[in-house]
Amino acid sequence: MSVPQSVFIQKGLKQCIYLKITRYELPMSTKPRTRLSPSARIGHLLDVAKQVIMSDGLQSFTMESLARTAAVSSALVYIYFSNRQALLEALLEREYRLIGTALFSEVVNASSFEEVISIFVTNNFNSHTPGNIVPVLLSQPRIADSIRELRKQRSEQTARFLIENTAKTYKLNVQQAQFAVAMSSGASTAASEWAAMNTLDQKQAIDMALTYIKAGMKGLADD
Repeated sequence: MSVPQSVFIQKGLKQCIYLKITRYELPMSTKPRTRLSPSARIGHLLDVAKQVIMSDGLQSFTMESLARTAAVSSALVYIYFSNRQALLEALLEREYRLIGTALFSEVVNASSFEEVISIFVTNNFNSHTPGNIVPVLLSQPRIADSIRELRKQRSEQTARFLIENTAKTYKLNVQQAQFAVAMSSGASTAASEWAAMNTLDQKQAIDMALTYIKAGMKGLADD
């Protein structure tokens, strides 16, 4: 039995219409773009800036290199940071506060004052480990000046805490405790810098510094 030609024509027309709809009118599958909140965008840009600086160096860092690495436009970067200086100042403040917060958390959870001393000494040594961007930024006077008051405030708070607890733990008067803290701080800083230059094992260097500092404090107590 033969099929009327009109059936083929009708079928072909429907198929043609179907293909046209399928090809041109159905929405294309595209990967949705993630829109970050302003705070999240700032955090992301600072994260990428840190990565670029630690990889390529501070001197070669530009707003344009940040934009390329972050896969955003330069215009977007300038929406959040007016210039390179402002971005680097924001990065330094964020990193400095993060370190301070982590240090405070460790100190609060310490079981003894000797452990507190160990925490502060270790923190000094960690400032010279690869990946810590704070010393890099602090080496630039204009950038460092942006957190001068914050550093002064933290330094005074830390000194008061250490002096009070040194006096209590080692039975020292205030003047002795002030002297002990000043000398211990200097010794810790000098030891961390020396260890970094001489590639000494960090744990060994920290143990040596702690032995030296504790001996000095006990020596003052004996006097």
